[in-house]
Amino acid sequence: MSERFFVKKDLVIVDRETNLMWQRRTSPDPLMWEDGAAYVERLNSEQFAGFSDWRYPAKEELATLLEQREDRETGLFIHPLFGKQRCYWTSTRGEHHQAVYADFYYGDLYWVQEKYANNYIRAVRSL
Repeated sequence: MSERFFVKKDLVIVDRETNLMWQRRTSPDPLMWEDGAAYVERLNSEQFAGFSDWRYPAKEELATLLEQREDRETGLFIHPLFGKQRCYWTSTRGEHHQAVYADFYYGDLYWVQEKYANNYIRAVRSL
C-alpha cells in the first residue's frame, strides 16, 4: 500500500487520500487572519510550485490533517512531513469577526477572534 503523503520538489505535500496539495512549509511568520489573504495572493502571483490557485484551507480540509495520535518526535497531531508549526488558520469565518484555526498541539479546531491571534498559513490547492 502506498503512503498517504508524498513530498514533491521539497515544496509541496500531496495527499493521496484527499487529492489535495499542501504547501510544505507555512508562512514564515504567524499572521492575523486578514493578513493571510495577502500571503496567499503573493503565492499565487509568484506561481508558487508552478501553480496560481492556492487558497486558505476550509476547516474541513485542514481537519483531514489531524492525526489520531500524537507524533512522538514532534509532539503534534500531524504527520511529521508538515514540520513543527502548531497553529494554522482556516478560511472558515463566523459571526463577530471570528475564524477557525487548527491547533495541532491539542489536536482540534477552535474559534477565535480574527484580530486576537496570530497563526501560520498553510496554503492548499485541489489536484
